[in-house]
Amino acid sequence: MTLNRKTTTGAVVAVLAVAGIWFSTHRGANAAPHAPEPAGPSVPLVSAHAGTFSVRVSAQGHVGPPAGSSAKVAFAEPGIVGTINVRVGDRVSAGQPVAELRRESFAIGYRQATADSAAASNSYGGGTVPSAALMSAQAKLAAARDKLHTLEAGGQAALSNRIGAVSAARQAAVKVENDKTNLTRAEQLFAGGVTAQRDVQASKAQLANDEADQRAADARVQAAGADFNAALAQARADSAQAASDVRAASAQRGVLGAQLSSAQARTAAAQLAVTNAVLRAPHAGVVISVLKHPGESVDVTTPVVEIGPPEDAAVTLQIPGDAALSVRVGDPASLRLARGGAATSGTVTAVVPAVDPATQIATVIVSGVPRGAVPGDAVTATVTVGQRRGIIVPQTALVQDPQTGKTVVFVPGADGKFAMRGVDVGASDDTSAVLAGGLKPGERVAAHGGYELLAPGGGGG
Repeated sequence: MTLNRKTTTGAVVAVLAVAGIWFSTHRGANAAPHAPEPAGPSVPLVSAHAGTFSVRVSAQGHVGPPAGSSAKVAFAEPGIVGTINVRVGDRVSAGQPVAELRRESFAIGYRQATADSAAASNSYGGGTVPSAALMSAQAKLAAARDKLHTLEAGGQAALSNRIGAVSAARQAAVKVENDKTNLTRAEQLFAGGVTAQRDVQASKAQLANDEADQRAADARVQAAGADFNAALAQARADSAQAASDVRAASAQRGVLGAQLSSAQARTAAAQLAVTNAVLRAPHAGVVISVLKHPGESVDVTTPVVEIGPPEDAAVTLQIPGDAALSVRVGDPASLRLARGGAATSGTVTAVVPAVDPATQIATVIVSGVPRGAVPGDAVTATVTVGQRRGIIVPQTALVQDPQTGKTVVFVPGADGKFAMRGVDVGASDDTSAVLAGGLKPGERVAAHGGYELLAPGGGGG
């Protein structure tokens, strides 16, 4: 009884299983097929990774020094070009003669100036000739002044009458002065009621008598001094003439000295003109051009030879002013000729600390010339101005969202769709970019084709 029940139950299960299979098969065959999911654009993926990014500045330039590095040299004296001692392309050292003027006129001027200097030197005699004349004049002046002093002091015995008359006149003058004082005092006492009127009158009478005596004494002085005055006048004239002779001798000494100095200066100028007849290189360099030829007239404003820097082993780069602010001497650079060829390594040797206000371009000098280059060749370059750590992705992975203006990348999701994610770009060049935020190391992003993902239905989230 148990066996038959188990058998019956198994048969029922088998029938139900077959019926289920048949139902599923026929229902699936009769149902409408599902439409396939649309496939998004196929874009390659790349993994973001942490690393060091070399910050570079791109530039263009030429082989050779900056404009204005050459020097156009001219003679310091006008004249006729006699010889040109160099040719274009010659290398010259500092001070090397590069051209000469005809020296005939300079030699004549020098000989004449030398002769004038010798004549002036003989006249001056090293200062002894005018000094002797001056000493003689000074001796005569001293003698004349001694005689004048003696006469004015009245020391001569022959002038004793005049001396006595003068002494008497002086005494008379003293008495007159005393009388005047006494009269003034008598008048004051009379006014005060101390003395009588007759005292005043007596003082006046005494003054009148003494004044008469003074006039008589003065007359005697005048009579006695007639001969003395003549002698005194002559002594004064002799002293004045001697003083004039001293001044003339002193002036002559200065004139002869000035003539000698002038002649010596003309000689030095003539010697300098002879020296300036040779044009010398102001610095070591290469002759770029010869601007004048023998037989042509030149002056101090006429360039004769142009001399460039000593070598062209440098490249001049033009860099936008804002980018040039980050360039430093010693920064490495990669140089390549614009017409093609292998890249060459170089080093920044100079950064001109100024920006052209019209072009906003700065000048940078780099050593290291690409192989096969000639002066003036166009050059492209990149200068490495620093290193920055961050997340590195290809430059092509970056896309600018036209709606927000932000930089984004596209990250694939688990469902195969791409999600747009904003990132912070620290720096970039033509191949790579370093991100300051927005991605983690190891995350995968669309390597390129991001603008297709921006389009509707392009797979962007």
